[in-house]
Amino acid sequence: MVFKVLILKRADLEIEESFLYYENIRKGLGEKFILDYKDHLKTLYKFPFFEEKYNVVHTLPLKKFPYTIHFTIDELEKIVSIHAITSNHQDPNITRIKL
Repeated sequence: MVFKVLILKRADLEIEESFLYYENIRKGLGEKFILDYKDHLKTLYKFPFFEEKYNVVHTLPLKKFPYTIHFTIDELEKIVSIHAITSNHQDPNITRIKL
């Protein structure tokens, strides 16, 4: 079973932003991020049924970078729609709970 993968505008912008972030850290690191992301896209073409979080939204974490792909699946049309690529990194200098 092969699915079509659609990358929505928000996700496309997040991928570009992440690429630029890593390229600014070190030349070529952004390209490694893109390669890791594309490896995961190949998986979604064949088998998109990963962890279902948030009711109908599925997630797939990247292996080499702290990011997660958020997507929905239309089983009838065989379409995977990527809605977001979010960073899993948390800044330890930011305290979320105020004491």
